Amino acid sequence: MNLNLGVVDVVYTDGDGTTTTGDVAGYLESRYHIMRIFLEENEGFIHDCITNEVAGAIEIIAQGKRVPKLELRPAMSRIEERFRDALDSGELHRILPQSQQVSDATLKTSSRKKVMTQTESRQAFIDSGLFQNSFLAWVS
Repeated sequence: MNLNLGVVDVVYTDGDGTTTTGDVAGYLESRYHIMRIFLEENEGFIHDCITNEVAGAIEIIAQGKRVPKLELRPAMSRIEERFRDALDSGELHRILPQSQQVSDATLKTSSRKKVMTQTESRQAFIDSGLFQNSFLAWVS
């Protein structure tokens, strides 16, 4: 069984329409390793989420009942929520070395509007929110 972290591949509607969440995820992972950092920083939490689901299935079996299929979706949902919260709180950005700080977030620029503007505040790795919202965790 493998834990996978990724995104639903969705096309950004602004710009030229050729950039996808998969493109953004690939760039962010190759440049900042945010999914790897998230995994390393939350290893215990992820372990507990998956272990609790498996333990629940074992309890059902111990009671003499049949478990039709091990369902890990609730655990995956908790992991996805934790990733989104880590982006919202700036946790992943704070872990980065100073040499890898994200300039758009530092400059507080946002492309959420037609004209790139400065905002009061913006967390790193969240611009339109599409990447954050498309994050998925699954097992294979």
